[in-house]
Order: sequence, then C-alpha cells, then structure tokens
Amino acid sequence: KLCTHSLLAHVERPSRSHGRMVFPRHRRRASLAVLATCVVASASLIGDAVTLGEEEAFELRRAGREAFLIYLASLGCQECLAFAEGSLDEAPIGISSQIFGCADVDALLPSLHWIYESARRQAHGNLPGLLVDGGANVGRATSRWIAAFGDTFGRRVVANATHAPCIICAGADATSGGGAAGVAAAPPTVAVVAVEPSASNFALLQKHALESGWTYEGYLGVNAALGNQTGEAMLAFSEDFAIDEVATLLFKPTDERPRQRVRVLTLDDVVRAGLEAIPGLPQALPPTVFLLKLDIEGMEPAVLRSLLTSKAQVKFVTFEYSSGIWRESLDVVIADLHAGGYFCFLITPDRLLPVSPPFWDVLYNMPVWSNLFCGRENDPDLSAVVQLHAGVVGLWPMLPRTYLEGYAKDHMEELTFAGARKLCTDFGSECAGITCACSSGDGTCGRPPSPPAGPCTVRSGWGGARSSPSGEVTFMRDPEASELFLLYRRRRITRNA
Repeated sequence: KLCTHSLLAHVERPSRSHGRMVFPRHRRRASLAVLATCVVASASLIGDAVTLGEEEAFELRRAGREAFLIYLASLGCQECLAFAEGSLDEAPIGISSQIFGCADVDALLPSLHWIYESARRQAHGNLPGLLVDGGANVGRATSRWIAAFGDTFGRRVVANATHAPCIICAGADATSGGGAAGVAAAPPTVAVVAVEPSASNFALLQKHALESGWTYEGYLGVNAALGNQTGEAMLAFSEDFAIDEVATLLFKPTDERPRQRVRVLTLDDVVRAGLEAIPGLPQALPPTVFLLKLDIEGMEPAVLRSLLTSKAQVKFVTFEYSSGIWRESLDVVIADLHAGGYFCFLITPDRLLPVSPPFWDVLYNMPVWSNLFCGRENDPDLSAVVQLHAGVVGLWPMLPRTYLEGYAKDHMEELTFAGARKLCTDFGSECAGITCACSSGDGTCGRPPSPPAGPCTVRSGWGGARSSPSGEVTFMRDPEASELFLLYRRRRITRNA
C-alpha cells in the first residue's frame, strides 16, 4: 500500500515526445526513485523463484511494454504508441513480419559462439553439448551452426593425403601442436543432429550435408518428426513445393494435401541417437543440449513442455511462434516454461526483449510471427547472451540509436562528452549512463573515425536503453542498466545475498 500511495503521489500520466514515454521533468526523479524502491523492496526470493507484489510486477510490465512499443514505433508502427496506457485483454492489432522482422537465432550466433567456445576450452576440448535442429528443413540453421562453431574446411584439407604432409598448423585445434594428423584425429568441435520429417526436404538436407562436408565435423541427419512421445504419425505435405516449409502433423480434417507416415521421436531419442552415431564424442558426455531449435509447425508447445521432464539438460532453446498455426496461446507456454525454470525473450536484431513473468504483456501477441529464445533463468550465461547481443561490453559501451530515460539527479544541463562522463561517474549508481546528440546517420558517434558525440546529458536510465527516433547515441556507465532483464537479475541476486 505504501508503494501504491507513493506512486500515486509522484507519478503523473507520461506525455509523449518524439516517440518517448516522458514523465514531467519536475516529478521524473521522484517517480523513478519510488519505482526503483518499490521493485527492490518487493523482490523476495523463495528458493529460486521471485515473488513480486501486484504493484511491483505492474511496474516491470509497464517498463517492458513501453520499451517494446517504442521499438515497434522505430520500425514504423507509430500507432503502436497508443497502447502504452490501460489494461488490455487481447492484442489490439496484429503486426506482420514485414514490420516486426524475421530475426531468429542467427542473430544470436556471435554471442552464443563466445559462450560455446569459452565452455569448450574450459572443458579441455570436450563439447558443451549437442546442437539439435528440430524441423531442419533443408539445413539452413545446421549449415550456419557448423560454419560458426566448427571447421569443416580445415578438417577437409587435412583429410587430403596430398595436402596433409604440407600442413603444420591446421584446423580449430591448430594450437594443440598435433599438426595435420592431430587435427584429423581430434574429436569434433561441434556436433549437430538435424531432424526433419518431410521425405523430400530430408533428401535435400542430406545432399547439402554431403556437398558441404558436414560429417568432417559431427553431423547426424534424422528423418523423423520431433514430438513429446515416440511413435508414428501422418504428415501433410505439398508435392508441388521444391522446399516444403509448411508440412505439418497438425493438419485440419479439411486439408486436402497428401499424407506420408513418419516416425515421431522425443528429444531424448534424438540425443541418444546423436551420441551413438557421431564419431569422436566422449562416452562420458552427459546428455546435454547446448542449443535446441524448434521450427516444427505447431508442435512446439508439446516439445517445449517435454523439456521439463527430459533426461537431456537443455541449456538454450529457440522456437518459432505463429499465431496462425499454434493451437494454444503463447502466454500459456511461456508461463509453463517459466514454472520449469526457463526465461524467454523475443528476438530482435539488436536486443532480446524479456517476455517471461513478471514481464509478460498481452501486447507480445501482436507479432503474428516471431522467434523466441529461452535459457535457464539462473544461468549466468543467459545474462551474458543478453548483454553480448545488446553490445554492452567493455568500459562505457556505446549503444547507437538509443537513449536513456530520466535525468540523473534532475541535472538537465547539456555538457561535453567528457564532462558528462565525469559527472555521471561522480553521481555513481544514480546515473546509468549518458545520452548524446549524434550527427552521424548510423548513430555511432564518439568512436573514431565517427564524428564526436555531443552535447550530452546524464541519465538515470530506469527501464533500460530504448530506441531513439532522432538518432541519439548512449554510453553506459553501468552496462547492466541497459537491459531490463539484467536489472531484474540484479534485484534477485541482491535480495538473495
């Protein structure tokens, strides 16, 4: 009640300026301080779970909603800003992929590669887990993964009897000093199991595997569908499609497409098959999946729920959501995953937008097609992926085309770049970073050879970094303050200390 009364006393309805949700200046600092106090005071831990009061959860949802709507506005949906206030029972409009974009796990590969390689080196070359491409189609994701995490070129070269004697250092394990023979005998640096039910797609998948030399690393193709139970099922497919992206087990009775009987395997079946079939994997390798991708035309909810009882430990999972294909709502699946310890995000090219409780909002149903990424909420590597993908790495990291809300200590004076950095440092935890004007078209001022940034103002930054409609650039004193999920995790860790 105290938090509620304080909020009512300090917070006025925010106005909108250039797409921003802006508190009146004379009350901005007080309202932000009250919000932060309410969130911190209410974030209590019971085991590994956080229990938030109604008001505190509402404030986190509101901050997430505003960040999401500002992002949509930056993509051209200015009318989306009208949904910032009020309670909604369902998504008011649908956002097509032409507006929301088609960002998927490919956007996260640089960040995931850093996590993967760090884990592999710490384990003395042992893999941190299998990669499972569920609904592999003709192998686009598998190809990207093997290219990003493996080295088929180096392994193919050293397998050539003529070339091998000429090579001293080759392949991903060149620094081990084993030469060509050492690389040829080394275990794979990546192991991918690609699962595809369509017979025609699977034939193309295997053709691409042969042409690209995927088996020089670790690769297994499995002609089956992923499900939550082992068995058989009928697959509706399109004979006239060279590549069938809409074949499904969940066809309607009125669907006139031909059918083919397919095997249905669980994730445990697939992991077992991969460990048995891919040469060079340590026998002691635990049934761990580093990354699971699901693009399985409506079967995603069933397989996602099976993760909670699977013997395989899945570190990261990414899946496609399509409102026209799924037979249940996204929020129910997100809630079930959260109850099982997973935290999920909408994937965008620049940021991961948190959607699991307490951030869930019905507006996240607006994209009719989207890709989500999830990991164990208490896994530090999940926070690392969020931070790496946002680019908030190093000292005073630069975030192009973003701004921070709220002036630190109500200090609104425009300063030089150096002056603003010094003042923000002096303000300490009350200043998350600085937001500056930028004359560069791509918003990358302040880093040579780009033009200098400025003038700049010091910002409190509650709600994290947000898309700027005017091309501003932000520099973070506190990198964690740029992302709502990182702030949320900080609250949890602080309360649990």
